[in-house]
Amino acid sequence: MKVKVQLFGTLGEKYPGHNREEGMEVEIPGGSRVKDLLRHLKIAALEGGIVTAEGRVMGLEDELKENSRVQIFQSIFGG
Repeated sequence: MKVKVQLFGTLGEKYPGHNREEGMEVEIPGGSRVKDLLRHLKIAALEGGIVTAEGRVMGLEDELKENSRVQIFQSIFGG
């Protein structure tokens, strides 16, 4: 299935062609969960601090739907 992914913070720098405004289309197996998408994108769970889809915050075990628009926000650490 295909999902549209927008990456925020410096996460998008890993992916040539990632458009900050439009995101990128990602092909993942049907029935994939948020944790599967993060693994596919090689984003550690701590690196992708908040994941939203369809207007709600998603948990790692939440299942994604075909054509979902997913936003992955980078965790921010300060000192």
